[in-house]
Amino acid sequence: MGILSGLFLATTVYAGLLLGLSAVGIHPFNSFIKGICSVIGSVVCFEAIQFFTSGTLDSGIVYVLLLPALVWFARIPLLQAFFSCLLGWTYQITIVHMTERNLFELAISQAKLDADSFIMFLMELFILLNNLLVILWVVRLKPILIPAEVFKGFGTTDKAKFMHRSTLFVSAILLLVMGIFFQYTYYDREVFTPAYRLFITGWSLVLLTILVYYLKTSLRQKLEQEKFYLDQQYQQDMLSFFTVIRSQRHDFNFHLTSIYGLLKKEEYEDARTYIGEVVQQVQEVNELLPLAHPAMSALLNTQSELAKQKNIEIQYSIFDDLRRIPVSVYDVNKVLGNLIQNAMEELESMPVADRILRVEITKEKRHYVIRVANRTSASEERIMSMFESGYTTKASHEGIGLAGVEKIVSSNFGVIFPEMVEGWLTVHVRIPEETENY
Repeated sequence: MGILSGLFLATTVYAGLLLGLSAVGIHPFNSFIKGICSVIGSVVCFEAIQFFTSGTLDSGIVYVLLLPALVWFARIPLLQAFFSCLLGWTYQITIVHMTERNLFELAISQAKLDADSFIMFLMELFILLNNLLVILWVVRLKPILIPAEVFKGFGTTDKAKFMHRSTLFVSAILLLVMGIFFQYTYYDREVFTPAYRLFITGWSLVLLTILVYYLKTSLRQKLEQEKFYLDQQYQQDMLSFFTVIRSQRHDFNFHLTSIYGLLKKEEYEDARTYIGEVVQQVQEVNELLPLAHPAMSALLNTQSELAKQKNIEIQYSIFDDLRRIPVSVYDVNKVLGNLIQNAMEELESMPVADRILRVEITKEKRHYVIRVANRTSASEERIMSMFESGYTTKASHEGIGLAGVEKIVSSNFGVIFPEMVEGWLTVHVRIPEETENY
């Protein structure tokens, strides 16, 4: 029964893990092979420990062994891996132990049957089939309890991210307390009456349903609050940007009338100059339109207006619309806003002729790339200190500075680094297009 018990345990653990991964927003197929290998390795280690200690250990230890395997081997972020294991363990305690095993044993005792090896094998086979059904259900429906964006940037001090922490913390505590209570109740089940065991089984399902409902509704409400908060952050920028677009559309008829008048008078040189000025104004807005989200275009437009006031020329080169970048619009705007703002602060001390700022947004080798370049007279020591906390003095959009930008980039498995070439400082940001496999 050693190999069979290991197989049954591995199936239960994998069903719980797959359910936990899907619940925290990780697609079941993204870590399919690594997940199976992690479960098999953890179960083998558990069986080896149990063999050498000559004792009966709690099967929940498998999830403790599984956590480092998910983090270091499957490359799943620590917090998501923790909640995956916690939810998988909860599934095993409440569904497999308290419901399936407990009720099966009650049925055997009420039928006055002997719990011999064959009966126990049938029970394990029954649980195995139920676990396979759970695996098929997860693969088919991919249920999500906690969206993946909740875990991104969890270590930052942003107000939007901070709103999720209390819900996750409370939920983790409740799951642990509930799991421990039901676990010890299951191990002492022989001393309880059948009526109490039925009551505990029903109560475990009720508590689990309430907890899942609390977790889902609380996070949904906080995500809506975050969305409202982000909309407020950039409403003014977007209003300014759309005002510029509406103004250009409104003035278009006047421009046509003026150009027609100049051409009618055969004043071709004046018409050419006038058209050049109109095209230049339109081109400044057209450069920003390729971006998929209006909030990004609005921010870049606002930075352009600020640059004009400081006699700084911003040159945008947008080759990708960032439609599928795995980072929230809020965080992308903070990265862009702080990089551009720090570059403009540096250019304010430069001669007017050197006040040129280049912003490039593109995609290279399955990475989204943002480059912000400006002339500088800073030393290498000063450039490296830019990424220390508190470097920036007047950064806009919450003023997180380059140290905060680095936290956002690293939390999305990206890299940020400066490059100095012939008096030009270029800050490179590279973010992989798929972060779930990291």
